[in-house]
Amino acid sequence: MIHEGFGQITSDERGRFTGVDRYACDLLGYDMPALLRRSIHDITHPDDRASSRPLLDRLRHHGEPFTITKRCLRADGTVIWVQDYVSLLRDARGRASFSALIRPVLPVPVLPVPVLPVPVPPAAARAMPAGAPRGAEIAPRPPGPLH
Repeated sequence: MIHEGFGQITSDERGRFTGVDRYACDLLGYDMPALLRRSIHDITHPDDRASSRPLLDRLRHHGEPFTITKRCLRADGTVIWVQDYVSLLRDARGRASFSALIRPVLPVPVLPVPVLPVPVPPAAARAMPAGAPRGAEIAPRPPGPLH
């Protein structure tokens, strides 16, 4: 649906998910069938549901798209901050559905990487000027893709 960096979710007018892409599934930690059994209400943090409701009502009744930053509940129970860009779609019969582009607000957390000293081989050390540092610090590349 959309290139990496955004997930796309569609739902019916009641908020039940009708379509999700792989990025949205990965972001929220669900496989596709499990996420399709959820709704906007299910994944929205309980403390953020009240602020989402009037925006969805305005979208439903007036077609006014909105952007919201909120917390979502991942499948493992952890919380992730996301930004949703939500708009209204209507089919040929006039039935409404919602379309949301979803992205994480903050980068996906990366575990701290220790800084390791790298020894200078003896031959290279002898060739270095007096007073030059005898080692360098580098950080190993974290596992997995960098975003």
